Amino acid sequence: MSPTIRFFRGIRGKRIAYAVDGHGPLLIFPAWWVSHLERDFEYAGFRKLFTRLASQLTVVRYDRPGVGLSDRECQAHSLEDELANLEALVDELGVERVALLGGSCGAPPAIAYAVRHPERTSHLLLYGAYASGPKLATDEVKDAVIGLVRAHWGLGSKALADMFVPQLTSEERNLFAATQRDSASPDMAAALLKLTYQMDVSDIVSKVGVPTLVLHRKGDRAVGFDHGRDLAAQISGATFVPLSGDSHLPWFGDWEAVALAALDFLVPQRSPASLAAVTDDNVFLLEGEIWSIAFAGQRCHLKNARGLVDLSVLLARPGEEVHAAQLMEGPDAAPSTADPVLDDRARAGFRKRLLELEETVARAEAAGDATVAKRSANERDALLRELRVTTGLGGRRRKLVDPAERVRKAVTGRIRESIERIREALPDLARHLDGSIATGSFCSYVPSHPTRWRT
Repeated sequence: MSPTIRFFRGIRGKRIAYAVDGHGPLLIFPAWWVSHLERDFEYAGFRKLFTRLASQLTVVRYDRPGVGLSDRECQAHSLEDELANLEALVDELGVERVALLGGSCGAPPAIAYAVRHPERTSHLLLYGAYASGPKLATDEVKDAVIGLVRAHWGLGSKALADMFVPQLTSEERNLFAATQRDSASPDMAAALLKLTYQMDVSDIVSKVGVPTLVLHRKGDRAVGFDHGRDLAAQISGATFVPLSGDSHLPWFGDWEAVALAALDFLVPQRSPASLAAVTDDNVFLLEGEIWSIAFAGQRCHLKNARGLVDLSVLLARPGEEVHAAQLMEGPDAAPSTADPVLDDRARAGFRKRLLELEETVARAEAAGDATVAKRSANERDALLRELRVTTGLGGRRRKLVDPAERVRKAVTGRIRESIERIREALPDLARHLDGSIATGSFCSYVPSHPTRWRT
């Protein structure tokens, strides 16, 4: 799944980038602290979470003014600004009702919208959320964190990475921090962090009158568990679901638990076909040159085709990403032996040099040597760009001989053609596959509910 990126005009005429994925009822993610519509998709957990949600919903996320792909020149930020931009996006989409998933600092604008526009809000889902920013930490802690981000964005981004996702390895933390730095300037990151600590909807949260679900991880260090519990207690009729783990970001750790809870809440009723998918013996078997296929109590037989083989591989590996090249070569093909653009030694050299440059930038900035700091920062950024070019999503090494686009189109075409063949005989199965099969450079089968197959 690749995001479709568009733009709308927010307050003060700023161009705000937003992405639309999937199909179904509309779910909007009010913008979180620092995001990047394109770079965020590089994380495997992010792709998996949003692919799962987009299998049943039309998912919309956007970059705040000042970050990511939105206009970077932006001075003022307030809760009213956040709310006004969210209102402008809903108007841009031209829909009567939306569901909102407010995560972290996206929660106060989501709550404010639900209170101001209950007739346009179908559901309110809050994750890692809070009502009162001033209560998140002491003034001394807040000033220290904001000051570190503004004075030294390199160290500040790493410190926040440790807070947001404690389980990251050193290498993952460095790359995560680099993505944050690419997404916003130090001053913008500090200003938005300050806004996070300022936003307060504690005086209106009890007025929320729409169906509400609150999810919170027990070990969250950025927004403590008690904030989520107290938030749910203040909203009449809200359901509170404690989650295990310590990642503040929903796409790290057990992202699947977040996705399933959200879909159970937002998709109000499973279709008969979906219910059958959980309980019936679904079959996708090749017998000689004929496929025997059964779903939701119905059966058909189809002549063999490569697209049906591809589907059987994906159905046998739910939730896994399978490279289109592997499907192209067949399930029994040996792994590719093409030489990687970067071998392990070269990749290690890249990482070592990045750390050296990070330390050089830190020392130069501390000593007030702007020339050395800028030169080292430029080299660091160039290395990061080169590393992204020579690796695939999630750090997968690209091959020297990589007909990726040709393979992607061929596999996508034959899978979609086979789904159309299935549609003529088993329309319920075709609809199920439409919502659960993702194609592209990596293909996957991600059903919204557990579905057993005999393959």
